[in-house]
Amino acid sequence: MPNEILIKTIYVADPDLASQTRPETCDILVRDGRIAAVEGAIQAPGAEVIDGEGAIAVAGMVDTHRHVWQTAIRGVAADWSLVDYVREIRVGYATSYTPDHIYLANLVGALEALDTGVTTVCDFSHLMNSPAHAEAAIQGLTDAGIRGVFCYGFYDVPTRDRGFDSHDERLRHADEVARSFRSTAGPLLDFGIALTEFGLVAADLTDAEIDVARRHDALITLHVGTFGSPHGIADLARRGRLGPDMLHVHGNMCDDGELAQVVASGGGVSITPETEMQMGMGFPVTNRLLSVGGMPSFGVDIASNNGGDMLTQMRLALQTARAIDNQTVLDRGVVPDRIRLTVRDALRFGTEGGAKAMRLGGEVGRLRKGARADIALFSTRGLNMMPMGDPVAMLLLQSRPGDADTVLVDGAVVKRDGRLVGVDYDGLRQRSNDAFREIAERVEKTRDDMAGSSSAYSKVMKRATGTAS
Repeated sequence: MPNEILIKTIYVADPDLASQTRPETCDILVRDGRIAAVEGAIQAPGAEVIDGEGAIAVAGMVDTHRHVWQTAIRGVAADWSLVDYVREIRVGYATSYTPDHIYLANLVGALEALDTGVTTVCDFSHLMNSPAHAEAAIQGLTDAGIRGVFCYGFYDVPTRDRGFDSHDERLRHADEVARSFRSTAGPLLDFGIALTEFGLVAADLTDAEIDVARRHDALITLHVGTFGSPHGIADLARRGRLGPDMLHVHGNMCDDGELAQVVASGGGVSITPETEMQMGMGFPVTNRLLSVGGMPSFGVDIASNNGGDMLTQMRLALQTARAIDNQTVLDRGVVPDRIRLTVRDALRFGTEGGAKAMRLGGEVGRLRKGARADIALFSTRGLNMMPMGDPVAMLLLQSRPGDADTVLVDGAVVKRDGRLVGVDYDGLRQRSNDAFREIAERVEKTRDDMAGSSSAYSKVMKRATGTAS
């Protein structure tokens, strides 16, 4: 007998469907982890029934850039610039995590994503302070039950007690983790590589990191067009290293030619509007990427600063892109008479765009027959959802993250009736508070050591801010 779930009486938020001022409900049939049908009045005797009660169903959102490990230090970056972030996180807080801390951070961070309807995440994990940290990070994602890619980072965090003696040792360990990944990680996770930023290591070491990834057909994600080396894409292109296996993050300082090179290579781009605009990276590249034929995707970025829902990032990206478009018209002395980007565009970028960027296109990010059954149901019972209008518009601009009522990943219900299944909220809250206090105390003890650090991070930031001697 097939394993079936019948989700009844839902509105569908699908970017391919036309706007509906008087939307009609339908049903979704899930069979053996895949969507079997999306249509009206489905009959499925014996199936488990979930009464959607007029909820909005959307394909699980796809976050293409999140440093999940920073969930354990929420709020510390609220008023920081990028210079503050590098100084305080990269050479401060990052030095103070134990394996237990990163396990808990990844567990809670991934659960938070699921709680808000994000079912796939690209975890840019640049806290591989030791082999034990890597194991703990992978286990946290596995235990949460989220789909995603764990991207092993090579960043040399300046810890007092070194877990790796050299970059070569990190490369060897990454290779070992990649080889054993399928036997240790959950079935919904894939292995990826997070490159060290340009300017922090020599080009031959960047190539060595890329080579590890390509030996294992792994996704490669990298920060580009930010401090230190704003034209890294052009350098990769010159050396023949660009490829469709790359997920480029930010890109604010890249010129249009470099964005076109990414599109031509088949690579993806992740835009993180909240941190980019706060931390002085520049305006998100949404408009410019579209103009050269690319499809954006979105990411939450740093949980030390932002909430873990994707709705916020989609809204910020959409309205910022609209404002940029509008300004070009206003600068001519006239008022814009049309809006180019739509709520359907934003939804597509946050679902299909993310899936494509993570090389999961066709499998997730769409409410279509044959796709994996990653589905979020957003309640319409709240005052903010009255009256019910077009499902896409309501989801993108009216709903709240807390409206995510039921969530399925690969056909399994992970959130039901507003609560994550099998999660001890009180226990996690206490453990998270304890971990935050422990990390903060460890940071205070090492702050004097870090203040005089002559690390590569400090040198790059001095160059970027014009303070180098």
